[in-house]
Amino acid sequence: MTHLIRAARRVAGLAVALAHMLLALCAGDAAGTLAWQDGYTIPLDTTSSAAWNGALVIALLTVLGVLLLPEPWVTQLRYLVMGRPVAPCPECGGLATQPDDENGPNTNPKEIAQ
Repeated sequence: MTHLIRAARRVAGLAVALAHMLLALCAGDAAGTLAWQDGYTIPLDTTSSAAWNGALVIALLTVLGVLLLPEPWVTQLRYLVMGRPVAPCPECGGLATQPDDENGPNTNPKEIAQ
């Protein structure tokens, strides 16, 4: 039963990451469409595909912004859903999780794989 719960939590954590990716793609699509319709171009681009290039650059920058800026919060949410909350590491200040005890609570510490 615990394996089923652990698998369901991991799938839910992946669903959080998938929702974040879909949100980024939808935001990039909306920004690219708006840039295409309004005719935004890249400076000094005089080619026949200037509007297309401008829309593509704006869409890619939007996708990167939506993916990279809230990444720490999405990571915390994903691990919280999986049942392994992250906390700031006291030594380095980065986010760290507690090691997952695969062997159960009644295991001798010498038997736990490091």
